Amino acid sequence: MEKKRRITFYNDLNGPHEDQVRENARMTPEERWAVFQRLKRRHHGMFGKHQKQGRRIILEKPLWI
Repeated sequence: MEKKRRITFYNDLNGPHEDQVRENARMTPEERWAVFQRLKRRHHGMFGKHQKQGRRIILEKPLWI
C-alpha cells in the first residue's frame, strides 16, 4: 500500500528539487526502476504508445525557385 502524499509549501524554487533528490537517495535502484516503469505506463496510458517513425531528411527544390 502506498503512503498518501502530503501537501508541502516551499519558500523557494529549490525546495521541490531538493526533496526529490533526498527521496531518490533513500530508494534502491530496483525501487527507482519500478517507479520509472509505473510512470512510463501511466504516460503511455494518457498519451498512447509512441509510434516510431522513419527519420529521413528529404531535400527538394523549393517551388518558388
